[in-house]
Amino acid sequence: MSMLELTLHARIRRDYSAEGMEELFLRLDLLHDYVSDGRLEEITSLSRAELRGWLEDLVFTARETLRELEEVYDVSPA
Repeated sequence: MSMLELTLHARIRRDYSAEGMEELFLRLDLLHDYVSDGRLEEITSLSRAELRGWLEDLVFTARETLRELEEVYDVSPA
């Protein structure tokens, strides 16, 4: 494995560790706070339509990942 591949692998392992997942959750939760307070423009230059598109993509990908966890790894719903 090259140094680049090792670095990438280490980054991926960190991103999907408990700490990485918590960071992802906190970022989404903070976005939720700003949206619910009507302060979206303070934190992103994305249009509302662009943000909605990204969030829909994230939700779709999360649902597909859950479905595949259940199918491939036999992880039952919580």
